[in-house]
Amino acid sequence: MSNTKITFTNQNIGLNNFRFVLEPDENAGKTIFAPEERARLKLYPGGMSPAISTTNGNAKIYLSGLSQTYTEYLAFRDSSEAKTTYFIDKLVSSVWEGTGTGKPAIFGNRLVLPAKTTGVLKVTYDTSYDLVDIISFQPTYILVTAKGLGLEGDFLVDFTDGYQTDIYEKDVVMTIRDACTKDTLPDATIYINERYIGKSDASGIIRLGSMKKGTYALKITKDGYQPTDEDNIRNDSFTVE
Repeated sequence: MSNTKITFTNQNIGLNNFRFVLEPDENAGKTIFAPEERARLKLYPGGMSPAISTTNGNAKIYLSGLSQTYTEYLAFRDSSEAKTTYFIDKLVSSVWEGTGTGKPAIFGNRLVLPAKTTGVLKVTYDTSYDLVDIISFQPTYILVTAKGLGLEGDFLVDFTDGYQTDIYEKDVVMTIRDACTKDTLPDATIYINERYIGKSDASGIIRLGSMKKGTYALKITKDGYQPTDEDNIRNDSFTVE
């Protein structure tokens, strides 16, 4: 099949949206960011000069119209149409793996066959994308939106790394110790707000997971010790700030 350059229009673009992708390779492996760090998104298709807006912070197109070759396998189940992940800028090849017949026509990210068939089509194509940089100046979640030429799309970026918000918290880790000796206590049983949580490990540590800000009732029991709700030490609660 000969390569076909696709001109994007509202009539043949397929899905009427932009697609943002957060790739660890573009962000030194990070998927959650701290305020004033740069988060970089890939925006497909590229080179269309959309308006970029955010609910907070700043966003800009860093590079535009970059090219990427992508291969994927499309399943046809008694059908004549399938969709690729990204918009097809140029079809490189399309090969049936076993059964399946027909040469597809390309409409944006839609492949349309002349008749229904069943099979797996290996498709390799060039797609385009822009690199979009986002910065937040406070710990929050930012909604990034792209609009233009009848297309739109958005993506939520997490800038709460190292911070706590009213909704999401960092993981809380508790170390259980003897009140007098300060030695760590393994195999202690922990209850929070009267709910069993688990037991401390060999180092006296228990991971409580993600918790919201607030004060929580605490009860700890262990063989050879009074339960914390029965002693005279102020250890019946703790606060996540």
